[in-house]
Amino acid sequence: MFLTTLLWFLSVQENKAQEDNMSKYVNLSLDNYTSCDQFVANTTFDPKSVIDIDWKIFYFWTPNFEESYNIKFSLASEVLVDRFRVELDSEIKPPVNWNDSILFMETSIDFSALLLKTNVSGIVRLIPSLAFEYPGVPLLLFGLKIVKPGYLGFLSCKYKLCYALAPVDKMPDHESLTEEAQKLGFWSDFGRTHTQIIPPLPTLPPEPYNKDDDDEDESMDMLHDYVLL
Repeated sequence: MFLTTLLWFLSVQENKAQEDNMSKYVNLSLDNYTSCDQFVANTTFDPKSVIDIDWKIFYFWTPNFEESYNIKFSLASEVLVDRFRVELDSEIKPPVNWNDSILFMETSIDFSALLLKTNVSGIVRLIPSLAFEYPGVPLLLFGLKIVKPGYLGFLSCKYKLCYALAPVDKMPDHESLTEEAQKLGFWSDFGRTHTQIIPPLPTLPPEPYNKDDDDEDESMDMLHDYVLL
């Protein structure tokens, strides 16, 4: 889930050596995946275009299985931003210009975050509410864009995990989920619809027949009959 992903972000040490080891382990090059700059190129993001809509994830470009959940955005209120500023201003690195706050994001998995605009339209800095509990939140940048007929793309700029969302009352038909997700213009080695089910674990083979089990069952039946007498 997105919450799990963010917790992972918070636990990752920000050093190049560890990232190199991780890349060798998974044997993948993120450089081949769509970048945030490519993702938002030739688009202009209007924060008001995503507010007061119940968004639901219908496609994932992530290596791990995730269940779909809902996301809702609202404009960042002055009171809300002030709370983040008062409690986190000295903790957040690099420093934050709180006047850049544009949106507050809430999810059905009890995760929320403040979104701040950057100098690139559609690329935002995300400050999770988890920062109130976990100091040293790393710099988290995400790309957002709206494409016709009204889908929302949400992309982690560093780790290139991407999500396709639609209003809950305008979800694509089951047969066209992959085709509709491609309209976002993102590419990676991964891709899964929200209806795809993780393969079940293999079942254990039946235990070999043991004659002693029959003898034990017969003894229990005899004891039961004796008690009834």
